[in-house]
Amino acid sequence: MSRFRKFTQSKSFLLIVLTLIILAIVFIVEPGAYNRGNAAQLMATLSYTGVMLCGIAMLLMSGGFDFSTSAQASVAMLIFAELVRRFPSVPFPIFMLCALVFGVISGSINAFFADGLGLMPFICTIGMSSVWSGLAALYTRGSTIPIRNATFNSIAAQYVFGTPIPWTFVFALVLVLIYSGVVKYTRFGRSILMSGGNPTAARLAGLNPRKIQAMLFINNGVLAAVAGLIWASQQKMGSPTGFSTAGADMTCLTASILGGVSFMGGAGALGGAFLGIILIQVLAYSLQVMGLPNWVITLINGSLLVIAISIDTFNVRRRMKKLGLKTASMGGPRMGMPGMR
Repeated sequence: MSRFRKFTQSKSFLLIVLTLIILAIVFIVEPGAYNRGNAAQLMATLSYTGVMLCGIAMLLMSGGFDFSTSAQASVAMLIFAELVRRFPSVPFPIFMLCALVFGVISGSINAFFADGLGLMPFICTIGMSSVWSGLAALYTRGSTIPIRNATFNSIAAQYVFGTPIPWTFVFALVLVLIYSGVVKYTRFGRSILMSGGNPTAARLAGLNPRKIQAMLFINNGVLAAVAGLIWASQQKMGSPTGFSTAGADMTCLTASILGGVSFMGGAGALGGAFLGIILIQVLAYSLQVMGLPNWVITLINGSLLVIAISIDTFNVRRRMKKLGLKTASMGGPRMGMPGMR
């Protein structure tokens, strides 16, 4: 089978076709919908969700998931915003580093609970999401913290040679390419897929699935902090609820599964996941510019998530049935089943 024919039968090709169909429909119904401003806004959203996607998709491949990603991003941006407000004369990159350190700490806490103590990642990360969100709301009393640093605020407003493409989108795209290369071409990437697909076989091969997933929790925390900083630069403020309201982590979860990352772990690619998030964001913006209310967009995103997980679960069970295996032998999803890692 030729590479082109194989590509046309892949999920990535289907996502590209669906995205083009949506764009064509919108251009017919609302010819001026995707003007320069709307295109720039769409890619601005893809900037921080694309960064967040890398951490979430990698965790999914290992058989886990972090439901506290949005909360981590919110706290990271609040730490940065508060430090800038209190110490305006200090160079802001130092405070960006502080936000990244928080990402390492929050990711390490999740790794300790999930991989150190062997708790369900599904439960402990939901708990940590509530902890971080509660602390953010307590400190800010539910208010935003304005960022009055012109240099930092201009980061998200820089565009590629006069086009509506922000440099932050290019940064997210490069990050996706780097992580794609790690998964596809490195030993560590293959270790992630093996640990997610069959932890028992991974251990017999000399791998440590818990250590691998712990590293991915920390990686996810750092990328959540980066995503939070990008959002803060766009909005010129830190918000305790900005990411939670947007549901960025759920969007990334849906996009990952639509793009071929298995909810059970052990399979997937960052490229397909990124195409998935482009499809979701194009659909959301298209519905928005056509005047549909936000609850319709939320309903569609939720439906896409349920459908994607259902299809993925069906495909996994079908493959296992052909091999004569039981569901439990897959070990997952480990995010909700203790003792399977």
